[in-house]
This record gives sequence, C-alpha cells and structure tokens, in this order.
Amino acid sequence: MVVAEESRQGRVDEAVRFLNVVCIAMVLSVGALVVVSWFVASGPGAMGQVGPPLPAALAYVGFAVGLGLLVAAPVVHRKMLARAAATARAEERTDTALESYRLATLLAFILREGAAIVGLMLTLLTSEPMWCYVLSALAIVAMIWGWPRQEQVTALLGGEVPA
Repeated sequence: MVVAEESRQGRVDEAVRFLNVVCIAMVLSVGALVVVSWFVASGPGAMGQVGPPLPAALAYVGFAVGLGLLVAAPVVHRKMLARAAATARAEERTDTALESYRLATLLAFILREGAAIVGLMLTLLTSEPMWCYVLSALAIVAMIWGWPRQEQVTALLGGEVPA
C-alpha cells in the first residue's frame, strides 16, 4: 500500500512539474507578445497601423472578447474538474484525475493567452499598444491566480472539486 501511495504521489509531482514548466512558457509568451506590441506600435522601427483603420466601437468589442476569454478560463477549468471528480470507478480515478487536471489547466491557460493575442491583434489594427498591455497584464494576473497547485490535484484525487 505504501508503494502504491508513493507511486501516486510521484505521478502527482510529475504532473504538477510538467504543468509548471508549460505555464511558465505561456507566461513568457505573453511577455513576448507585449514586446512585439511595443516594437510594432511605438518601438524604433514602428510600422504604424496595419490595414485599414479599425472603428473605436469595434476595438471595444475586441476588448470585450478578450475579457470574455479571461472570464471563461476559470469556468471551463472548474467544469472540467467537476466532471473528472465524478468518475465512478476507483481504479480509473487517479489516471482520469491527473489527465483531466492537466487538460483543464492547459485549456484555461490557452484561453488566458488568447486574451493577450486579442490585445496584440487590436494593437496591430489600431496602432495603440495599450490594448495589448492591458489584456496581457490581465492575462498574466489571471495566470498567476490560476497557477497549478499540488493541493488541487490531491483534492481531485480525493473526489473533491478543487476551489
């Protein structure tokens, strides 16, 4: 029984370590989007607006889409974990919980990164880097808030839906 518990704990540690590496890379990619936004809109080689001018109302709609992605991320994460916690067979619980947690966390981070990408698109269309700065900052805060934690995986393995 002790060997099985150590094996399970090792798998939990491995899953959280994998997610930490991927999530760090996603945070860095959001930082890269900010640098690109600055370079394109106001850096030394500023290219100006790309394409026809974007109406202000449409820019605000795009901003709302970015905010919607940020709001959807924790909702999707929670729903996927609730489904994983409802797994009936105990022998499948560990595998299902680990894979569901991994997938839910990655999907939530992808949605958050999508908000920063929407900010970059708005910056390219309006030549105003503030769109990317704001959505990227919100995305990074949301990523830190939703960072994968070992306690969440342990709770999920116990059949609970982590908060």
